Amino acid sequence: MRSQLAEERFRAGYIEDKYQVYVALVELLLKLGEPDEAFFYSEKLRARAFLDQLNRGAPPALTEAERREELELRERIRQLRRAAQTEWERPEKERRNDALELFASELVSAEQAYQNLLDGLRRSAPAYAMMHALSVPSSTEVQQLLPPDTALVEYVITRDKLALLVLTSAQVRGTTVPISAERVESRVELLRDLIVRTEDNDWHTSAAGLRNLLIGSIEAQGWLKGIRRLYLVPNGSLNYVPFAALPRTVAGRSRFLADDYVLAYLPSAAALVYVQGDPAPHPKLLAIAPERAHLRYAEQEARDVSSLFRPRALLLTGKSATKDSFERMAGDYQLLHLATHGYLNRYTPLLSGLELEPDGKDDGLLEVHEILDLKLHANLVTLSACETALGSGYFSEIPAGDDFVGFTRAFLSAGSQAVLASLWSVNDRSTLELMVDFYRRLPKQRTAAALAEAQRAMRLSGGRYSHPYFWAPFVLVGKME
Repeated sequence: MRSQLAEERFRAGYIEDKYQVYVALVELLLKLGEPDEAFFYSEKLRARAFLDQLNRGAPPALTEAERREELELRERIRQLRRAAQTEWERPEKERRNDALELFASELVSAEQAYQNLLDGLRRSAPAYAMMHALSVPSSTEVQQLLPPDTALVEYVITRDKLALLVLTSAQVRGTTVPISAERVESRVELLRDLIVRTEDNDWHTSAAGLRNLLIGSIEAQGWLKGIRRLYLVPNGSLNYVPFAALPRTVAGRSRFLADDYVLAYLPSAAALVYVQGDPAPHPKLLAIAPERAHLRYAEQEARDVSSLFRPRALLLTGKSATKDSFERMAGDYQLLHLATHGYLNRYTPLLSGLELEPDGKDDGLLEVHEILDLKLHANLVTLSACETALGSGYFSEIPAGDDFVGFTRAFLSAGSQAVLASLWSVNDRSTLELMVDFYRRLPKQRTAAALAEAQRAMRLSGGRYSHPYFWAPFVLVGKME
């Protein structure tokens, strides 16, 4: 029923009141000793939104009237955003709150009208939304893609339990841990609140508790014996956990999860099956750092990264880092590096965007629905920006079952094998150092291993940046290679 809804904004909410039925079924199947079936329904719950995006296909041709309406709505949205920003930047005593409220109200209306236009186009062109009849993969299909040293851990948060499903090439296992959904959320929120305080180590106890909850129980049963690489498929608030920074104490010293395993996140296990690579044949890296992001070290970061791949690299900085240039060139490169901010629209997630430069034809905001229409051939897209791994909201604003519709999922759907993104607002100076080290390692190591080594080097440096606030927010979403 959900797949038949043409309006994307209704799809996320449709499953919300059915969510607990799937959750209860996963829990029941684990009680009955049927982990394969439990995994299948866990995937049905989370994979549908991801598969819908893969099914979008090419955009329909616009008539002149439709194109004019689209341009008018985009211009209206741009003007309202600019007006609201100008008003907000006034000194507080001069700020007109009534004007701000008016701009905000009109902006919501304009964005809704734009979403209605997009939905109307999809209704009139069914192939746009349903190009391929993809189905949820079985556990056997996923297992065939897992090397002997690799496991996939999938989480399902129920009302009073946390379900853990563990797939290796040889077995499928499942278990539950007694803990309420509210307790899981509060523990994640506490860790995130503490880990950004770089002057102390109060985060450590909270992180160690989450390590024991999320990994300890399956390690204790020996399910990860011989495993060196972990694919993590979170659920709900667990999408916001920096798994790499979860510690345990060994011989009186902290040992992080990233010391024990090479890590990567997945929106669902279906990503391993359906995200197939078609690498760009020649150019290597496109690095882009727009001026409008106002990140002090972003341009230097883009320059330093691109210098590692010369002459097979293109650098676009300042006013030349336009949205139009990126859309035209992105499909030709194996590595895409964007040093810019992300803009999150909690009301209309498909209108969230990355800040690039305008060129007179548009406002420079590369929105999620436009990312979905790109044809990429990238091994990796790096989003060196604030909270780019997050989607439409934070915890309670996430639609049940869909978790988040963010930039990471959009770039995977557009054809990238993996996306490197951040879980919280990052320090752009430490990011410069981490990114340069990561890319320096990349030609000799797999993507996930290169990230792990770069993070470990920063942690062991002993300086200010050894605190996890600086190295732990970056996560790899997608394939490890």
